Amino acid sequence: MEKTKSKPRFSAQRIAFVAMFAALICVCSWIAVPNPFSAGVSFTLQTFGVILAGLLLSPFEALLTGIVYLLLGLVGLPVMSGFGTLYTRFPTAGGGYIIGFYITPVLIALIRTAVFAVIDKKELSAPQKKTAHFITYLILAIFVGILAVDIPGMIQGMYYTKMSFKAALMPFAFAFMPTDVIKCVLAAMTASALEKPLKMIRSR
Repeated sequence: MEKTKSKPRFSAQRIAFVAMFAALICVCSWIAVPNPFSAGVSFTLQTFGVILAGLLLSPFEALLTGIVYLLLGLVGLPVMSGFGTLYTRFPTAGGGYIIGFYITPVLIALIRTAVFAVIDKKELSAPQKKTAHFITYLILAIFVGILAVDIPGMIQGMYYTKMSFKAALMPFAFAFMPTDVIKCVLAAMTASALEKPLKMIRSR
């Protein structure tokens, strides 16, 4: 969401947003289902959480959210997939996804902010602007979100399993694609629904 007025860099409102989305990502990480087509990496809702954070937070807030999430895992709290910590989840074949979970919200927030700046300058009706925003959410979620999560995950997966690029595509990327697309659509719909309420909160 674009800010309607200048606020302190670490305002109570901003801290609340960061804490809320860091908590959301933690909860999403606990919802894990084994994926029979992957190399020991489960289905989780983390992709939904990190993409939604990027769609709704400012780039700085998205950065802080990622830092808070990583720090929670660093101090030993079970905030990673399957109630793991950073120490138990990062040095594994699936640990690269954690890097993606940190990069994704910031990257999406940066691009979304730039695109919305262009869209909002155009003389569009409210329904047209809402549609343009939703299409932006959906494109960013699918094409930026999935790639930003899967590329680091696949690189580390290849390193730990010694698979070739071609062999790693199925267990570290394609195995998650159908459910990731569904999560992206849900994230875009959620962001579109929350856009106006969050804008009103930010304007206070």
